Amino acid sequence: MKMRLFPVPNQVFRLRSFLFLLALMPMLLSAQSAIPNFSFLTLDGEPFTQAQIDLDKPALIIRFDPYCEHCEQQAEWIAEAQEAFQHVQLIYVAFEEVGPISEFRDRYFGEGEWPNLHFLRDENYQFEEFFGYTEEYLNVYAYKPGAKRLKYFGEEQPAEVLLKYL
Repeated sequence: MKMRLFPVPNQVFRLRSFLFLLALMPMLLSAQSAIPNFSFLTLDGEPFTQAQIDLDKPALIIRFDPYCEHCEQQAEWIAEAQEAFQHVQLIYVAFEEVGPISEFRDRYFGEGEWPNLHFLRDENYQFEEFFGYTEEYLNVYAYKPGAKRLKYFGEEQPAEVLLKYL
């Protein structure tokens, strides 16, 4: 008599495997998480929440540091492709004071020239609570319309790479 490694018939094993994978499906789908319920401040001190994001448009949420070279490179690449990003909501979030954030904005994007661009302050250091902990200074989260996360980048990406996910 032949000894089997698994004492159940092949069909039962396949069914159990299928059911196991089916049970994992919600967890896999949740990897495309929605934009979290956040609240940061505009540079004018007004609250800005996820409710102000247009769900019919793609969005990039970018945590940055105004003194970070990688963040500067990312801003430069996005600014050079301004026309391609007109349909994208760009939301920059930093822990810094208003002055350095404003200087960064003006250096790379001008003042008031991008109606789809928002610079926000995270004065309570809650970004990681909302979006998860990372060790990088630059975090780029790409969301498709409907506010489902498509991709996370922990380093600067050329504009064409970002646009392919939006």
